[in-house]
Amino acid sequence: MKKRERDLHLARIVLAELLAGPLRRRDLEKRTLIKCGTRATFDSIFTFLKAQGYIAKVSEVYTAPYQITEKSKRFLEALSS
Repeated sequence: MKKRERDLHLARIVLAELLAGPLRRRDLEKRTLIKCGTRATFDSIFTFLKAQGYIAKVSEVYTAPYQITEKSKRFLEALSS
């Protein structure tokens, strides 16, 4: 699997987990690693998704969970078509 395909696959997994509801980073990481990937790939895709505005914290509290954004919903729709 090419790097880009792997990254898109991992991004789909992360965003799909958040579709069910907000999760703290650690819980999201655990769920993602069970399905595929390594900590390094998770950290990479998590940082990318956060920087690009695909995921955001529910509030400014340090321990607040992350949720998907409207931008990520459109991204998932584009990937599905």
